[in-house]
Amino acid sequence: MEQTGLKLEFDSKSTVEKIDEQKIIEITQSLVLTAKSTLLEDDLLYEIIKLTKCDLNTAHDTFDRMKELGLSVCTNWMIPGYSLRMFAEMRGYATEELEQLDKKSKEIEEKAEKRESQFMEKYGTDMSKWSAEILEKYEYGDEESL
Repeated sequence: MEQTGLKLEFDSKSTVEKIDEQKIIEITQSLVLTAKSTLLEDDLLYEIIKLTKCDLNTAHDTFDRMKELGLSVCTNWMIPGYSLRMFAEMRGYATEELEQLDKKSKEIEEKAEKRESQFMEKYGTDMSKWSAEILEKYEYGDEESL
């Protein structure tokens, strides 16, 4: 079975104990790399079935195995669901691709924070007092206005 280069084969009579951690690693990495890093249980079951073409019982076994490996503690009170990115980091499933994504995300975040700081320094911290023109420049990245 193949989905985006991911090959996984499951025994339809799998039990939680028989779910190989390597399959968990591949599922986790695939979902995190496709920006599906925080999912509710039903969404995660759907993605497991979609990636592996397994039945619902095997998907539940896979999910249960993931919880045994620590997924159950990888939640965020602000965003409902399980954080697969946190799970990948906790279990050491991070790949070079994930690390590069993290690095790029941090660079973008730092650039956005710097830009916001520059706008606030120039136009004041109360954005509700900014003119529509300034707000538009801020939203659409007009660096010349700084």
